[in-house]
Amino acid sequence: MMNCSTLEELSHHFLSQLSVLIHAQQLSGASADDSFIQLVCNLNKSLDEIYKMLKVMRHRVNEAKIQLRQNEELNNQLKTLAEQLLHALDNVPSRLPKLKPQHVVPVMPLQDSVDNRKMEPAVHSNECNYLRFLTVQEFESVPKYMKGRLTYDKVNHTVELLDQAYTEKYKILSQKKATLNDMNRKRCENYRSQEIKETKGVHFIVEKDITEFTSLKLDINARNILTILRHCGVIHEIRGGGHVRFGVV
Repeated sequence: MMNCSTLEELSHHFLSQLSVLIHAQQLSGASADDSFIQLVCNLNKSLDEIYKMLKVMRHRVNEAKIQLRQNEELNNQLKTLAEQLLHALDNVPSRLPKLKPQHVVPVMPLQDSVDNRKMEPAVHSNECNYLRFLTVQEFESVPKYMKGRLTYDKVNHTVELLDQAYTEKYKILSQKKATLNDMNRKRCENYRSQEIKETKGVHFIVEKDITEFTSLKLDINARNILTILRHCGVIHEIRGGGHVRFGVV
């Protein structure tokens, strides 16, 4: 009232106070009025329902938060998997051999007769006649000191060249003696001189066969690859008589 500066403001102030007193007087007798009691009961019921709805909504919001966290974790896992798949796709080796069941074809003894039949190579893989390619798992299991900087493709390329030497040697041995030229006849004699009891039933070559029939240079890398092939059970050494033979396992 002290803040009223005009009669109009003072009149408005008194009217407001009077309105409050009138409502207070009306409410003072509400406890005796059934309509007011019913209204209050209805309001209480509505408030209870609102509280229940809020409780349910809070529960659902919490469930949604948990589901959202799970979805975020799943999304992160999918991103990691996608990155791994892309990395694998970018680093697929150029050669992934499919190994077939191995079977060994015995080496036929050398015969001078006309009935000497053509020898069939032992099939160890889907591309080589005698040897088999290393699998990725085999290559990765080779100790690092043995591999050095050699790659999976380099090792299997050497396997391919070595198999070429086996193929050429036993192609000559499978020919009839009468059809051989002087060079191949001398080669057959050398092949016979290299045979010992440990080579019976085993396909083998020596270093001279590698240099004659392939472009492979027997440098330190090639010898390391031969060591890897022995380690993985692709070939084995047969020594004796002044020769180092590489036999097919």
